[in-house]
Amino acid sequence: MEPALICLKSSGIPVFSSLHLLRTLPAKLPKKIRPEITAEHILLILSKGIEQHSLALMSEIFAEELDNLPKLAVLSGPTFAREVALDLPSAAVLACADETAGMLLQKCFHSDRFRIYRSTDLVGVQLGGSIKNVIAIASGIADGMQLGLNARAALICRGIAEMSRLGTAMGGSAETFMGMSGIGDLVLTATGNLSRNHNLGEKLGQGFSLEDCLPSGGEVAEGVRNAVSIQELAERHKIEMPICNAVYQVLHQGVSCTHALQKLLERDRPDEEMYVPDLATIPD
Repeated sequence: MEPALICLKSSGIPVFSSLHLLRTLPAKLPKKIRPEITAEHILLILSKGIEQHSLALMSEIFAEELDNLPKLAVLSGPTFAREVALDLPSAAVLACADETAGMLLQKCFHSDRFRIYRSTDLVGVQLGGSIKNVIAIASGIADGMQLGLNARAALICRGIAEMSRLGTAMGGSAETFMGMSGIGDLVLTATGNLSRNHNLGEKLGQGFSLEDCLPSGGEVAEGVRNAVSIQELAERHKIEMPICNAVYQVLHQGVSCTHALQKLLERDRPDEEMYVPDLATIPD
């Protein structure tokens, strides 16, 4: 995870941006800013990811470490930073449980070149931003193996199904995964040539080792770490996520792309196209 953060007071006046703290470990960043934070502050989290071992979302980490003092918001969606910096038209979703704070943030960052949609689903928006990295690696593997555009489209569609199953089991809204931070972000990351995760997967599909596929120059392919956390969350919530599981096996258990593909194709004949679990039947 890359812990980018913007802090505002409830008046909308910027207090600080943690862009200079980008090299700070996620677990240490809240402690670093804790002395400055009061109930007047609004924190906008720009990073995507799930903390390993604890499996906590970024908003949960900040809420716990900052004693629930500030109002928390998350910005996510189909936005390659390079294109945003070039002022090309882009859109994202801003999730905040506090409607007033959400509207204030939208007013601060919305423009005719950067459209901001609002949501109250912090869980769903954050999970979408993490799971799409893993599915993007799968899409890259398919492209590297030259499986065709049909296979890529199927992977993206089934990836949304996996995202929705886990997300709703964890309290997210099914509608979130049909929006900017779900299918929007996934389509971009799973098809765009600026996607580090897709590029890594494509090299894996071409037969390169993981070590040879990792980005150079300090860039991060988030899906490599996300695959571990998503696998553990799926096991915790007893959610079937065959594509994410296949990527996890390729990245961390030495399974070949060819073998992982064969296991996916040999699964039982599908029943329902889109299955969202009944939360009432899931044990606590």
